[in-house]
Amino acid sequence: MMKTSWKRFLLLQLPGTALILALAVQGLAFSLSDVPMLRNRSDELALAVLKDPTEYRVLLFGDSITRISTVRFSLGAPGEVANLSAFADTGLVGSLFFLHRYLGTHASPEHVVVALAPANYHRENDTRVSRYNLWHTFRQPNERDFLRTYVPGIEQRDWLPAILDVRERLVEPFFSFLIQWRLAPRIEAGSLSANADAPVEFAVRAEVVEDQLFGDSRNLTPSAMNAEALSRVCDLGKNYGFRIDIVWPPMPPQLESMLASNGALADLESRIRSVMEAGHCDFEGFTDFNKIRTYPNRAFGGDLTHLLGDGWEQRYAADMREYLSSLRGKPTGWQAGSAGLAR
Repeated sequence: MMKTSWKRFLLLQLPGTALILALAVQGLAFSLSDVPMLRNRSDELALAVLKDPTEYRVLLFGDSITRISTVRFSLGAPGEVANLSAFADTGLVGSLFFLHRYLGTHASPEHVVVALAPANYHRENDTRVSRYNLWHTFRQPNERDFLRTYVPGIEQRDWLPAILDVRERLVEPFFSFLIQWRLAPRIEAGSLSANADAPVEFAVRAEVVEDQLFGDSRNLTPSAMNAEALSRVCDLGKNYGFRIDIVWPPMPPQLESMLASNGALADLESRIRSVMEAGHCDFEGFTDFNKIRTYPNRAFGGDLTHLLGDGWEQRYAADMREYLSSLRGKPTGWQAGSAGLAR
């Protein structure tokens, strides 16, 4: 027979302690609920675009292919280029949110360059990934409304007790609170000079691999959420008067050959042009960095996505700097008088 002391512990003391702990965690989570998240580059950029005082001529958006290769290097004269490249999980939707925030506190740039891999127009994160990388970072009402529309159920975990979600509701907000005071809200610019002829290394594997290793990179049909994000970027371009440039970052030639032969890349470009034409925004067109320089399959790491090593990254960064410099002097729709600023 169970002793009275054990009954008291199991029926009263243990549940009572658990309840007190849950209430304490809930109270701490509530007190930290308004703390801006500072877990990664995307979180930092979400704040920097609001507070960086520089008025940039060019905004560059991209995924980790561009971010990893360019973040260390200068892409223009001081204050000329804002490198807002983040991650594939942030994607085009995150780029839209960065852009909208920037325009709310700055004068319009002349050019907005979007350097996402073609597959990222198709990519649509599951609810968990979108919640972690978008919902917790972008909390403004218009951002949350957009996410609720295209990621149903993304807010459901907010109704759970915080003790069931300690990492996202307590631990990460707490550490974000601790470090927010020592972070300058600026868009960091690389200081190194990229060498267009930097020595390179090659992956130790056959140049040609099985097509299946490229996975979903072969599907380029834009998701509904990404199509809407692109349309809204176009609307902002029309209203604020900047020109939009789409860039294809380096990709293995084997993948590019597949995308060309099955018509996927041409179809994606056609869909993007249709969005731009429907929105009547100033669209420059497409620039393929694979046409500027040859990147063999073995120039990419084991994921067949990211460039392998410092040398290839420097070459891409050098080409990006030259490309961005070439945009100088090109008249935008605003400069040509075809659109006015809507602030």
